[in-house]
Amino acid sequence: MIPKIKNQMNDEIEVLIKSEELKEITIDLVEKVLDNEITDEVLKEIPVLKYLVAFKKIYSSYSDRIFIKKAMNVLLELGAVDWNQREELTRELNDDNGSGAEKILMAIDKLETIEKCKVFGRLCRLKALRIIELNDFLRLTKVIQDSYLEDLCLVKDFKKGISIEIYEGDYISLIILGLIFQEPSEPKEIKRNNQQNEDDPEFIGGKIEFNYLLSDTGQALLKNYDNLFPS
Repeated sequence: MIPKIKNQMNDEIEVLIKSEELKEITIDLVEKVLDNEITDEVLKEIPVLKYLVAFKKIYSSYSDRIFIKKAMNVLLELGAVDWNQREELTRELNDDNGSGAEKILMAIDKLETIEKCKVFGRLCRLKALRIIELNDFLRLTKVIQDSYLEDLCLVKDFKKGISIEIYEGDYISLIILGLIFQEPSEPKEIKRNNQQNEDDPEFIGGKIEFNYLLSDTGQALLKNYDNLFPS
């Protein structure tokens, strides 16, 4: 996306996030804006839509149009959240490297599907409502960006603080994402074996089992799974 679009988006997303009218925007209205089908009557009813119209007018390519649609799918998940909680979300993300709006846009830029945008929007909603901490928000943002979403349901096979034995090939995606980690057991006691024939070992034991536990990020995903992926 060209810098002009990004700069425009930074300004407009700030306005949309803080607007009390965000809850009145639907994806159908977004589509109408993008297709030049929005009416003056609707703009009068929902004035904040004029900001969406403004940056839509300067998009220069199909990819810019898709980016706008992705961004709006994120924001629409925040519609039911009180505007001052949304403003606090962006303020908490502010730092010397950029504004909260920029951080959200950079995160969206790495989301390749609309479904991921909706999940990220729900994650933003959880952060705005202070249901999750900032560190978990940042880590789960990365998980959503890097994952194949359907694989994330595998975290439900684990429980907090309980290790299980797995076939690694079935859970390789969770391992790569850092959602589970390997924990070796204590070696089993070594003791003399009651040999039944000459091929039996003289001693048995000493085996170490490698089971898997949820990482802190995996625990955060499991705790918030139903909110991120409502049935």
